[in-house]
Amino acid sequence: MTTALAKRGFVVEAIDHAQAMIDLTLEHTRQMGVENRINACTGDIHELSYEDQSFDLIVALGVIPWLHDFQKALAEITRVTAPSGYIVLSMDNVLRATTLLDPLTFPASARIRSWLKRKLEKAGLLTPWNPWSNAPPYSQHSIREFNKSLREAGLTIMKSTSVGFGPFTFFGHRLFSDRMGIKIQQKLQEYADSGYPIWRSTGSQYIILATKKTPKPIP
Repeated sequence: MTTALAKRGFVVEAIDHAQAMIDLTLEHTRQMGVENRINACTGDIHELSYEDQSFDLIVALGVIPWLHDFQKALAEITRVTAPSGYIVLSMDNVLRATTLLDPLTFPASARIRSWLKRKLEKAGLLTPWNPWSNAPPYSQHSIREFNKSLREAGLTIMKSTSVGFGPFTFFGHRLFSDRMGIKIQQKLQEYADSGYPIWRSTGSQYIILATKKTPKPIP
């Protein structure tokens, strides 16, 4: 993404929490011959070191699910965006089609399983086990919840889309081959892009283009 933006004429300030990612980015920019248009360094999206209204464009794809405080990060993104600037964000959709169509992962059944697990653990009939206890934070949002947060942060959504359908499962078992799954994904993506109800809001990823509201002048 960093090199793609630089090749299109942008001057890019790229940040990541991991130094290893910064090193890879810098190596890639040198290979692509765009290192003079890029500054890459470690940073924390929850506490950006840039001044207010520093950027005309903010791109954060695949970032939101890994934040421990989405609201704080969103406030920082809004702060460093110029009044006429743009923001591109993506989030993991909790109401994705793959989850809704499998009884094993359907949200209502997930709540029942979680309730039953807690009861069994409390009764001593089940030993607590969490393989993700040391994993980084990971979160999903509904589109309604996500849009509400953006509006409350002072952003106006200009365009949105839902992408990614599959692989589909039934009680955890894959229903289609990879080849058939790709064809289904392509067809459902066409429906989503055309604005069909259900499919336009049930992709695995939800991507928005937003702009910062310009404050009205004080009389």
